Amino acid sequence: PFTVDQGIDSRYLLPVYVPLLLAAALLLDRFLSLEAAGRRAVAKWGLASLVLLGGLAHVSLSAYKNLRITCITCQSLESSVKIKTYEAHNYKFANWHHSETLKYVRTHLSDSRTFSNNPYLIWFWDRSAAPRKHLYIANDIYQVTPRITRKTKKGIGGPIVWFLYERPNPHSSYDVLDLRCLPGVETVAELADGAVLRITAAEPFDAKRHRACKQRYLQGLIQQAGEPVVRADWDMYRTGRRLIYVKQPCAPADTQAKFVLHVIPADPADLPFNRQRYGSDNLDFYFDRRGFRVGDQCMALAHLPGYAIDRIYIGQWISEENRTLWEAEFAGR
Repeated sequence: PFTVDQGIDSRYLLPVYVPLLLAAALLLDRFLSLEAAGRRAVAKWGLASLVLLGGLAHVSLSAYKNLRITCITCQSLESSVKIKTYEAHNYKFANWHHSETLKYVRTHLSDSRTFSNNPYLIWFWDRSAAPRKHLYIANDIYQVTPRITRKTKKGIGGPIVWFLYERPNPHSSYDVLDLRCLPGVETVAELADGAVLRITAAEPFDAKRHRACKQRYLQGLIQQAGEPVVRADWDMYRTGRRLIYVKQPCAPADTQAKFVLHVIPADPADLPFNRQRYGSDNLDFYFDRRGFRVGDQCMALAHLPGYAIDRIYIGQWISEENRTLWEAEFAGR
């Protein structure tokens, strides 16, 4: 309780299992060695049988539960609804093999100490890394620069590797746009599923300056995109492989439903294996992972795959009610 923010989980008690099992076996053996006759013998063997049957039931039910969880996991891999949730928790998931951010780390940052919103994912793919090579970035945005520069000998920090999860990181109170707008931070690489940044100067955090930077960044993206490709509940802009959802004015309720983003490739063979049966790539997301709010304006960013695209479907969908709020489609070329 002094070092972690959770209670004693059952898995932490695993080392106790073996000695308790041996103690139970020893007690049962001593119990069966007692001399008994008649009804006492029947009671002794009856009680011992119940204990053994209970142990067998425990093993059988545990095996059944594990098989059931495995089956659900396999079904999740074939489900367009569940696959994103499973992907976020499984570092060995096939899509990570094609992650642009991980490829960049392996190609350009193999000798660098990294700071990330998920250093565990980098650790998984960098098995030979020395201790403390990959570290968690910081819980609050104003801690980012001091923490990284403090742990970097040259007084400048980085690289910062940020993964765009489908599931929010509960420990972070900021997003990649907040990082981009920190004073003294430059963007090294913009990638489909993340970004790489670097601190070039240890400047103090200024909330007013930070907010103004975010506003300029959002407006710059809109100006760069030009006219929207779709006008709907949310206007859609496109610059290359980047899609920009914009809504103004924007109420909190406008950002609650899931954003639908289905991509149909020109060549179905370009789809990941698990999506080929559906004929489209499911890139749905929630606002809290891809969205930014400045004043009464909301904006969400999404990146398209690198293959040639035929059609793109967008919209918002309330899964609990199985209801579509709005939808639209446009050409991918």
